[in-house]
Amino acid sequence: MSLLNGMCYDGFPAPYDPSTANRTSIFFGSDAAYDAMAPLWGGSYTSSTGSACGNGGASCRNDLRTMHDMGVQVIRLYDWEPRNRHLKFLDECHGWGLGVLVPVSNYFLQQVGGFPGRETLIPQLLRSFANTEGTDYHPAVAGVIIGNELAGYGADECVVFTQGWVAHEARLFSHARKVRLGHPVQFDPFGAALPGFGFWDTLLPRLQQDADFKSRLFLAPQTYNNATYLFETVGGGNGGWVDMAWQKYRTPIWFTEIGQSRVVADAADVVKNQLLGVRQYASRHPDRLIGACFFQFADKVWLKPGESEAEFGAFSHTDRIQCTIRYTAKDFTHWEASSDDTLKVDVLAPSSLFAAVRSVYTAGG
Repeated sequence: MSLLNGMCYDGFPAPYDPSTANRTSIFFGSDAAYDAMAPLWGGSYTSSTGSACGNGGASCRNDLRTMHDMGVQVIRLYDWEPRNRHLKFLDECHGWGLGVLVPVSNYFLQQVGGFPGRETLIPQLLRSFANTEGTDYHPAVAGVIIGNELAGYGADECVVFTQGWVAHEARLFSHARKVRLGHPVQFDPFGAALPGFGFWDTLLPRLQQDADFKSRLFLAPQTYNNATYLFETVGGGNGGWVDMAWQKYRTPIWFTEIGQSRVVADAADVVKNQLLGVRQYASRHPDRLIGACFFQFADKVWLKPGESEAEFGAFSHTDRIQCTIRYTAKDFTHWEASSDDTLKVDVLAPSSLFAAVRSVYTAGG
C-alpha cells in the first residue's frame, strides 16, 4: 500500500467542541470513527429511532468517498474510544483502499488519565483495532500513533506505554503484523538544535535497544514549515530538515501533520510545494520518508476565523444541513452522558486549499 498521500480527519459538525464533548454521548471521547458517526464518513446509516441517511432519503456526507476521490491513501485520526464499535469504519476504509493511522488518544498517556490503568486499557485498544477474527490488526490499519504533541505527558510515558503495547500485542494477536509505531510531536526543538530532536534524543535510545522496536518506529513530526526548509536547506548548507533528521536518527519519517493556514499569504502554493516536496523526496529516498498527512480535512468547527488552527481545512463548514439523525441510548455502548443526542450533518464547501491538495494527490506517478 502506498501511503504518501495522507489526510488528518475528524470532520465534526457543530455543536462539537472538545471542551464539552464528554457531556454528550454522541461526541464522547471525540471519536470520529465509530458507528454513530457514519452519517459523516459513510454512505448509509440508520439509528435506533429510524432516522436515516443514504437509504433512499437524505444523503450521508460520505467523507471517506470524498477523500478517496481526492487521492488520499491513508487517514490519520486523533481520538478513539475503545468501547465504541469501529468495525464498520475500518471495513469501509478498507473497501475504499484507504489505510488508517489508528490513534491512542492523549488520555491514555496522561498520569491523570488512563496511564495508571494501561494494563487494562491497552488490551481494550488492541481489540478495537483488530480484524473480525481477533487474530491481528484489521487490514486497514497502516500504523499506530501513540498520543499527540506531548499534551500532558512526556517521553517517559511514551516509552513505558509503547513497551507495554508491544508486550500485549504479542499476547493477544496470534498473527500480529508488525505495523509502524509513532509518537506525533509538535515542531519544537525541545532544547536541541532542530525541531523534534530534543524529544527523539530522549525517546529513541530507550526504545531502539530492542531490534524489533527499531524496525517499527517512525519519526512523527508535525510541521507548517515550507518545502525549502524541509527538503532543501535549514541554513548553513547542511541540507533540509528531513536530510538532517535522517542523518542523525536513521529512522523513517512520517509527517503526521503538514499544511498551512489559509490566512498566510500564498497558502495554497505553500501547501502544494510541501506535498510535492514529500512526493519528490520519497521517490528519491523511499527508505527515509513514508509520507505526510495534510492538516486537515475540514476546519475545526468550534474555532472562529482568525483563531489558531481555525483555517487549515481543505473544506469549510457551512450553515446548510445535509441530514439530521436522532439517537437513543441503544445507539451507544456506554452512557456516562446524556444519550438523547441529535447530529446535524452539515454540508462542507471546498476551501482555497482543496485544489492544491487534490492536484498533488491525484497526479500520476
